[in-house]
Amino acid sequence: MPVPLSIQTRLRRLFHATILGVLALASVACGDNPFSPYWDGGTYELRYANNYPVPAVVSGGYGPNAIRTEVTSGTLTLRRDHSYQLLVDVIDWDHGVAYESTVAFVGRYENEGRILYLNYFSVGEAYSSVMVATWRHGRIEIVVPEVDVDLRAGVLCVFDDR
Repeated sequence: MPVPLSIQTRLRRLFHATILGVLALASVACGDNPFSPYWDGGTYELRYANNYPVPAVVSGGYGPNAIRTEVTSGTLTLRRDHSYQLLVDVIDWDHGVAYESTVAFVGRYENEGRILYLNYFSVGEAYSSVMVATWRHGRIEIVVPEVDVDLRAGVLCVFDDR
């Protein structure tokens, strides 16, 4: 014959079930927003440049002696202290000769929900500029300025946390 539970035992079980439910909901809500107070930052790998899988030609021609700019890899590291490091590896081809370089940005970032604002200084500029990024489903999309040195053009970069 089952022993009836006391009111105190029933309340304790109800309290524990409620706490577990709240924790489950909080973890789901925070997991969907990478910029929550519980998010630890991380490093995102460059997967696409101008909507092409990396490595990708982002400007110029495709022939063996064509002048072109190719994005080969990159990372975006966001830290919990709101500092960041953005690196994009580039090869500039000039009549078959390769010139490798890395476009680098470091600074501080702020966020509003899924929008990320990365402050940076350009060479020779007295005031800072801002890159605006969007977080969607584990990916960060951002136009990285001055990737193409000749055109001083930006490149749409998609970084993935996987």
